[in-house]
Amino acid sequence: AHPELVDFHNITLLRFWGDRHCDAITGDTCRQYVRDRMAGKLGRMVTASTARRELETLQATLNFAVKNSKLRFAPPVHMPRKAPQRKTWLIRSAVAMLLAGALGFTPGYYDIATRQPMLEIKHWVRLHKPLYHVARFILIAFYTGTRHEAVLRLRWLPNVNGGWFDLDHGKLYRKGEGERETNKRRPPAPIHECLLRHLARWRGLTINGPVEYAGKMILREKRGFALARERACLGREVTPHVLRHTCATLLLQAGLPTWEVAGYLGTSAKVIESTYGHHDPDYMKRAATAILGTKLGTRTVREVKNAS
Repeated sequence: AHPELVDFHNITLLRFWGDRHCDAITGDTCRQYVRDRMAGKLGRMVTASTARRELETLQATLNFAVKNSKLRFAPPVHMPRKAPQRKTWLIRSAVAMLLAGALGFTPGYYDIATRQPMLEIKHWVRLHKPLYHVARFILIAFYTGTRHEAVLRLRWLPNVNGGWFDLDHGKLYRKGEGERETNKRRPPAPIHECLLRHLARWRGLTINGPVEYAGKMILREKRGFALARERACLGREVTPHVLRHTCATLLLQAGLPTWEVAGYLGTSAKVIESTYGHHDPDYMKRAATAILGTKLGTRTVREVKNAS
C-alpha cells in the first residue's frame, strides 16, 4: 500500500541485515538493531517507535516471502513495546490559534510581568506569509476527522487514487474508486455546512484538490504544519493526527452516541469507546449511581453518613 515507505525503511534495514541470512533474525539481533537505530549508528537518531515500524516492515517482508514460496517459514521479529496511544486533543480556541498561525498570524504582544506572549487572538498580528494549503488542511481535518493521508488525497472530481468532494450533494467520499478497502475504513460522510461554504470558495482557487501547493498535490503535510504550530506557540505534541482526535472528542462531548461518531470518523465503536469514551458526558454515570442505588449523586454527604 505504501511502497515509498517500504523503500525508506529498507535503507536502514539493509545496512544492518544486508549481508546476513534470514536465520540471523533473532531476539538478540532485533534488540541490537533497535539500540543501534536509536543511537544513530544506522542513520539519524530515531525513537523506539520508529525502529518498531521498521521492524514491522521486516516482518511483513518475511511473511511475503513465505507466501510466495521463497521461505518455508518466517522467523519471528522481536519488537519493542508499542508506545502509549496519543490522546492529545485541542479546544476550539487552540484550533483557531493553529489556523491563525497557518494564515501568517502570530502573537504580537507580550505580558510585561511574565514576558510570555498574549495568546488571545485579538492580540495577534500578521508577520508571515500565509500558508493557505495548510489552513485548508486544518479546516478539512477538523470538520471531517479524516486521517492525514486521506485529506491530502482529496480532489474535486472522482478519481482512482483518493477521495473527492461532491459539493452538489454535500457529501465527502474518502476512498478513491480504485482503492481497496483496508482496516482503516474511509466511509462517505456529510460535509459540515461551514466547511461546505469554504469548499465552494476553494473550488475556484485550486486546480486538482483543496490541499495543493502551486497547483500540485502534496504527499505529506509536515513542514508547513510545523511552521503554523510554531507561530501559534503550540507544543510539538500537536501533530496533524491530533485534529482527528479533536473532532472525535468534541463530537462525544456534544452528546452524540458512540456508534454515530464511529460511523462519521470511519472506525469501530470499540475504538471510540476505548480511546475517547472518557470524554462522553455519560461516561460511567450508571456505574456511579449503582453503588448505593439510583440516588447516588443526588444525596448529600450528611445523608450518606446518616444512612450508614
